[in-house]
Amino acid sequence: MAGFWLSVLYAYYHFPALSRELGDFIYFVIAGAVVIFVVGLADDVSDLSAPAKLAGQTLAGLIVCLGGLKISVIFVPTIGQVDLGVLSLPITLVWLVGVMNSINLIDGLDGLAAGVSALAALALLFVGITFGLVAVVVFSLAIIGACLAFLYFNHYPAKIFMGDSGSLFLGYLFAVISIIFPIKSYTTAAIFIPLAALGVPIVETVVSFFRRVFSGREFYKADNRHLFHYLAATGLSKQTVVWTFYILSALFAVLSGAMIVLSKRLLITILVVFMVVIFAILLRFRLTRSRNLSSGKQYD
Repeated sequence: MAGFWLSVLYAYYHFPALSRELGDFIYFVIAGAVVIFVVGLADDVSDLSAPAKLAGQTLAGLIVCLGGLKISVIFVPTIGQVDLGVLSLPITLVWLVGVMNSINLIDGLDGLAAGVSALAALALLFVGITFGLVAVVVFSLAIIGACLAFLYFNHYPAKIFMGDSGSLFLGYLFAVISIIFPIKSYTTAAIFIPLAALGVPIVETVVSFFRRVFSGREFYKADNRHLFHYLAATGLSKQTVVWTFYILSALFAVLSGAMIVLSKRLLITILVVFMVVIFAILLRFRLTRSRNLSSGKQYD
């Protein structure tokens, strides 16, 4: 966290374009980041209850919204942009909390969350440069640098671990960037680019939510039924599972970049189909491998 903010604040005070784009909002982002880091650290040390973690994440989201960053419109295919009105705040909070937790959900194997985050940030960097979004470029570069430096010690076998303080912090940063995109660039592509770049953690989050709800479990309680658990249950090594995720993340990253130059409707259709296919594969793994996991075999 310290390395990330040193990089961002150096750029903020030395590059007028960044300070003009962010203004005083940077201080709200920092305040929210401190809250989410403390929540994650407290959970790492003493295992916070799910309601307490959710309350802390919501507080961080409210701080960001207080700074003026909210989802005010959404794009609906065949309809166009829809003004959210009074629903803007609750939808923004749901999105922020969801993306915050998306990185935390894939932080289950050495190097997994850091590598996937670096690839997602690389995709956001490319489109940030294309759209001229200075804040997105700076944040993405800082995330890439932090993740690669951390990955040097976190790849298998890991010497250090991310923990909730690190994964929630990364998710928070991606949540902020994902909202900056549609606000700063009013195009259909800009609305869907963050969704594509963060495809792997978002799909994992959606699948985990529905899987837990349909099985009668509380959606906020952790389990060992994630995609990397099912892949490991097939006999794949931990390194192979991690590289499988890297490849999927790279595919989503390419898709997000392609949205800039190719047919938007075609790419949005491909994105939806791609995510549905991944969703179906996840459910298939769950049905075929749940017996192995229920037998008590664990994967760390």
